[in-house]
Amino acid sequence: MKSKILPNWNINDGPIRIHSTDDLGAILKARRKKQKMTQSDLAALAGTGVRYIVDLENGKPTARIGPALKLIEWLGLEVTIQEKRIDQGAFRLH
Repeated sequence: MKSKILPNWNINDGPIRIHSTDDLGAILKARRKKQKMTQSDLAALAGTGVRYIVDLENGKPTARIGPALKLIEWLGLEVTIQEKRIDQGAFRLH
């Protein structure tokens, strides 16, 4: 499943909800390109291989989280986690 977030989202629009690895990959790729960096540039900065960058940008669901968090930081982004808002009457797991 490819991301439906981009090209409609702009970093200046504020936080965005990520629903899939495809969404995350699309956002990271767009941010890297906005900063005029190649995949090789980003890999060197983050201390990872180009193959990892390619996999992450393509939404590979088995990509390791540790290097992804480093890449997010190098791209000037951050990850925030909050409790999901549940509509009244919706099923909620405990």
